[in-house]
Amino acid sequence: MAGRHDGADNASQPALQVIVLGSGGGPQENNVTAFLVRSVRSGWARGSVVALDAGVHLSAITRILEDTQPPGLGSRTNPLPHILDSGPFAGMEIRSAYASTNAAHVTRHLIDTYLITHPHLDHISGFVINTAGLPGTRPKRIAGLPSTISAFKSHIFNNVIWPNLSDENNGAGLVTYTRLVEGGSPALGEGDGKGYLEISDDLTVKVLSVSHGHCMEKHIHRGSACSSRFGSVDVSSVASPRVPQVGNAGAAASSGPSPSSLFRSTAGIGISSALGPERESMCVYDSSAYFLRDAVGGREVLMFGDVEPDSLSLSPRNLGVWQEAAPRVAGGSLTAVFIECSYDDGQADDRLFGHLTPRYVVQELRVLAAEVVAARAQAQAQDSVPVGKRKASVAEPNKKRKRGLDEEDEGARYAGRRAEWGSARPVRVVVTEATALADDDDMPVSPKSTQPQRRNSGGSGSGSGSGSSPLPSEHEGCFDTHHAATADLTIRGYESSTTASPPPLATALPTNAAVPAAKATAAEASAYPLRGLTVVVIHVKDRLDGDDGGSDEDPAAAGDAILAQLRGHEREASLGCEFVVSRPGQSFFF
Repeated sequence: MAGRHDGADNASQPALQVIVLGSGGGPQENNVTAFLVRSVRSGWARGSVVALDAGVHLSAITRILEDTQPPGLGSRTNPLPHILDSGPFAGMEIRSAYASTNAAHVTRHLIDTYLITHPHLDHISGFVINTAGLPGTRPKRIAGLPSTISAFKSHIFNNVIWPNLSDENNGAGLVTYTRLVEGGSPALGEGDGKGYLEISDDLTVKVLSVSHGHCMEKHIHRGSACSSRFGSVDVSSVASPRVPQVGNAGAAASSGPSPSSLFRSTAGIGISSALGPERESMCVYDSSAYFLRDAVGGREVLMFGDVEPDSLSLSPRNLGVWQEAAPRVAGGSLTAVFIECSYDDGQADDRLFGHLTPRYVVQELRVLAAEVVAARAQAQAQDSVPVGKRKASVAEPNKKRKRGLDEEDEGARYAGRRAEWGSARPVRVVVTEATALADDDDMPVSPKSTQPQRRNSGGSGSGSGSGSSPLPSEHEGCFDTHHAATADLTIRGYESSTTASPPPLATALPTNAAVPAAKATAAEASAYPLRGLTVVVIHVKDRLDGDDGGSDEDPAAAGDAILAQLRGHEREASLGCEFVVSRPGQSFFF
């Protein structure tokens, strides 16, 4: 297994440590998403620890230290300062007999940066509450996609929900914002680390956006990037395929949306009109996937925020994450994926609310597996070419594909997915930077972005035509962009791709049957392409109703049921990965 779950010595010399502060997705507020990550090489130096989300924070660190600090600290037999020899914080020096005091030291001095996947309360509340109470000598840094930073500025640190603790807009200066470039900054790093931003000693990061479901309202969402994703297609700009389409707007008004639909759609808006200035948008919540990399050794982990399957998403982007991850998995540098699985397979699709179940986790991992097989094949083919004649680095095979392939290669990329979903080809969304800017934001734009035009309540903006309908006052200052499709799209094909039942898992990958001995190794690698990869399950929601196979007092029962289903699906799919359901207080070494 790639990860260790305790503080003991690791013979494989691990490069990264991930501490689980909160592993759940609610409803119990004492166990919601929060992690600490550090490069083992940096020890427990000042600023060496990075928080990824902080639904819980100080209280969780305190509980861990209470469980692992030895009794009698400060006595003659156990003097202070003391170096912990067990638990997630093994090797850290503590100077107090009180766990809460030592936890405050961790928060004040060891953690400088908070990577936020998305601004929902169960991922940020611990950080928000703790920041004002534990000021240090330098501001805490919130890092995330521009849409996440915009949400903090507009809806959290706004002197209404919480005081403006930031260093912008005349704030208190306890928090500073870092807007990350999606896909990595092309000006940073080199070689395998190109695009990664250093956020602490020996720890670098790259972020991609993913979809976390859709808003029930149909408008330009002030806190979502779906309506202002520069240079990308947003399927949410197309009228919902699950609402019957009629020929004209008058008929739409009389017929109304389907009662069974979760979407509020203006029927009659087709693809052509959806791209025009008068269209409304189905809002899509943006979340993030972070690649965290040990800058010296190159070891990586991939950590998702809340995410939904591409097969159900109005803005599918997981494929881009898997394409980025595949060469790293194939090369052995990426050994762990932290991904949510909020519900068991008994949860209906229309009640997932932007989350995953075991069947969809394995469905997504099958896509990763296909990408890994392709990456290994390309690496092997390139190894056979003399060094002087190679055109691209083996370490970056997918970047070339993503930035400009001809149709033949592009079709090959989707061969595996067509086999899964039949003739319907899922829409490929090319994402540049997730940005949705508040009225007073400073409009950070990716190097690949095009400038959106501001929509105001006074009517048409520049280039929008005289027929542009005014926005309600609550949406003043929102931005409008024109989206260009990057793949053929029809309502029939899109509906088929988003509503089709999950394919049989047993047919996902070839099995290793009746192969010559000389080809056994290659065939085994193809049949179990994710062997050596640890998949850590996070964000499990406790049902607390006794229907999950356990009692109301057993919050682990929901995770046990999910783990059993994941392992069953994996056996049928022959992926080769190992699943672990995370628990608060666990420590993983990779």
